[in-house]
Amino acid sequence: MMVSVAVLALMWFGVAGVLRVGNTDLIYVFWPSSVMLVLGWRSTIPGVMITISSVAINCLVYMVVAVLLRSAFGFLKSVRR
Repeated sequence: MMVSVAVLALMWFGVAGVLRVGNTDLIYVFWPSSVMLVLGWRSTIPGVMITISSVAINCLVYMVVAVLLRSAFGFLKSVRR
């Protein structure tokens, strides 16, 4: 959630194009569903709903990654014993 809020704040203040390392835009690495924000905003109410769903999708992606990493480390820990 904090990553999504940070990226939204950076986009609000107009530094979205500055988040580049080489040819990679870090916004798409840390917040893959941010593409929805650029492509979906047409008016206020749908735009707010798109932003909320984008943040929720990002949180779900991070939760899945965390659960997968936790289970992988647990598996590796049990194999070592």
